[in-house]
Amino acid sequence: HITKHNGPTNKKLRCHLPLVVPKGRCRLRVAGETRVVEEGRCLVFDDSFEHEAWNDDPAATRIVLILDIWHPDLHPKEVKFLNYLQKAALKTEKAIITRRDEGDEGSRVFDNFFSVIEAAKAIEKDDGAIFS
Repeated sequence: HITKHNGPTNKKLRCHLPLVVPKGRCRLRVAGETRVVEEGRCLVFDDSFEHEAWNDDPAATRIVLILDIWHPDLHPKEVKFLNYLQKAALKTEKAIITRRDEGDEGSRVFDNFFSVIEAAKAIEKDDGAIFS
């Protein structure tokens, strides 16, 4: 069970594409509506609404490809600005992590998005990190 949660804003739509799910045994609830998840049938919803997911078959694996797309009501200038903010936040996190690593005499290389995110997870919430 993926417990109920929601995204912080309605700037994006979330696409769930079930790749492997036990037939009739997986569900997705968004706001007050629950749907049975079917392999190959994409569900698109506003990530800011509370949502949760279940796999009711403990012996089967649930694999879902999740894609985020900009909300279609956003103006192209808004999308450009939000892209800029995301890139700036990532660069800031990378700089914080790199400084911290250099201070610890480390030699890690942060050359891709995933290495920065993994290192950022280790930063305590109250020490100036952008993402928490």
